[in-house]
Amino acid sequence: MKESYFKFWWKSGNEHSVHSPFIFNLLTKGLYPKDSRWSGLAKKDAFISRLETYYAPKSIGSVGENKSLLSNVVDLKTITGVVDMILVSKYDQEVSVALLSSKMHNESVLIVDRRSDNMEAELLWADIIKDEKFTATIDFYYFGVAYVRSEQLKQHFVLRM
Repeated sequence: MKESYFKFWWKSGNEHSVHSPFIFNLLTKGLYPKDSRWSGLAKKDAFISRLETYYAPKSIGSVGENKSLLSNVVDLKTITGVVDMILVSKYDQEVSVALLSSKMHNESVLIVDRRSDNMEAELLWADIIKDEKFTATIDFYYFGVAYVRSEQLKQHFVLRM
């Protein structure tokens, strides 16, 4: 079960608490800037669109039902190669941490939608954080974001949207 949002807020940081240039750029250029495209939307509702705009992925794999959140989405289990972005919006027992990491390259981003109180999704996210292949993981409370960047030392961040 997720911890209370108040506890999350207390231990989370923002761009000033990040010492990774890669994560700092994501926050300052991708997630935090004001943009009229997302005016009127809650941050959690615009989050996936902001990531898609920032990374401009050519290929997107999805696990779950929220394929409408992204464009050009293909079911991850049918993809034979790697993709630029993966969205896990509903837990599927056939999807493992090993499968997710095998579908990613050095510049791929994995997004785990944790908005619903789904214990299986929380366990998957906990396994992703522990897995050595995922070198950078970010807990945004409603979402988890993970990378397999070879040049990055393993770090876990707890950040506000």
